[in-house]
Amino acid sequence: MGNNIKKNKIIVIVGFSNTGKDSVSMKIAKEHGYNFIISTTTRPIREYESQKNPYNFVGDEEFQKLIKNDMLIEYRAYNALLNNIPSTWYYGVENKEVDPSKDYIVVLDIVGLRGFKEKFKDNIISFFLEADEDTRKQRCINRGDFNEFEWNRRLEDDKTRFTKEIIYNELDFVVDSYNIEETAKEIMDCIKFAKEKGVYNNNGK
Repeated sequence: MGNNIKKNKIIVIVGFSNTGKDSVSMKIAKEHGYNFIISTTTRPIREYESQKNPYNFVGDEEFQKLIKNDMLIEYRAYNALLNNIPSTWYYGVENKEVDPSKDYIVVLDIVGLRGFKEKFKDNIISFFLEADEDTRKQRCINRGDFNEFEWNRRLEDDKTRFTKEIIYNELDFVVDSYNIEETAKEIMDCIKFAKEKGVYNNNGK
């Protein structure tokens, strides 16, 4: 990498189900000049979604080719229930999504965060978004695809993936996520604080 090209800085957003991770990330990307990293997934596309918004939707076979050809920075699998049929959905970030000269924001889980930390080292600043179960359940209901059994499964999955030890040992900041605008502002305030402490310097953005 040439000396005239700065290292990219990456905000990683992690959190429980339905804590507004995508909405917060896209707001920060739009208002603060970060590029939103689009993950690739085998999850079925929902009514209100489209290709590249918020994911690159692919089939299982294509995703397996990405794994086989080492074209992913990280990937992870989720067990899900679709029309009462058990399914496995894959999520990952393709290498081509990250340009070393740009700054990014991305939504990941803890496995994805670890993969990004391994590749990008101290260029990562991470945030865990949390909200109470009632708030998150209501958001899922409002989205229009609520399934009680699947929701309970996701709650248990969250508890397994995000223990207090993992949250407080592996993430830089924990932020309440009840209001998208306030959450985005708090994240940017934390980044400003980190810059002032000299642990996150992305050329004054």
